[in-house]
Amino acid sequence: MPTGVLVNGICVVIGGIFGGLFGKKLPKYIVDTLPNIFGISAMSMGISLIVHVSSLSAVILALIVGTLIGETLHLETRISSGLHRILCRNQQSDRQAEFMSVMISMIVLFGFSGTGVFGALNSGFSGDHTILFAKSILDFFTAIIFGATLGYAICITAVPQTTLGLILFFCSSSLLPLLTDPMIADFKACGGMITFAVGLKMSKIKHYNVLNLVPALVLVMPFSYLWGLLPF
Repeated sequence: MPTGVLVNGICVVIGGIFGGLFGKKLPKYIVDTLPNIFGISAMSMGISLIVHVSSLSAVILALIVGTLIGETLHLETRISSGLHRILCRNQQSDRQAEFMSVMISMIVLFGFSGTGVFGALNSGFSGDHTILFAKSILDFFTAIIFGATLGYAICITAVPQTTLGLILFFCSSSLLPLLTDPMIADFKACGGMITFAVGLKMSKIKHYNVLNLVPALVLVMPFSYLWGLLPF
């Protein structure tokens, strides 16, 4: 069952409702501090996954090649632009355009983030929902913060987020019989590195176009398998 995906979507909706009701009452220093805590939490999640790596060389190679592919294809820019074209077809006032810009950013953050993509795939591969449960906590409080600005409309972002999560979950679970334990361990380690990059970005330590790293998740298991065949 895609428990983690569903819980994540529900947390965004509940957080959006809380944000619409109480978000404007939050002190500014709390709103400014929480993203740094989110970043530290994401980095901790990443480290907990990286330490179980099986073939570090294969993971690093997948991350390098995957990032080169993502950067060449401008994945993050293309996804953001595509969402903007879909949601902003009509002429809008400056205020409406700003509103839609923030909404698109939230859809990318909640649904298309490295942690979201990795968490859904990991749930399908291993049945471990830990990453998505942790992400649900972060998304809950993030939805409260942005609910103060966008109101209850932030809840709408849970729809594309949950849809994408379910697609990734069911696609990955169908591949499970083909995988070995070292391949899954290396997949988790690669996802941990991407999650760590998400944490750096959230804490404003270093900006990454995180979606451009996601192709590494597709490459890491074939690379891990091939690396295991090498005679050393």
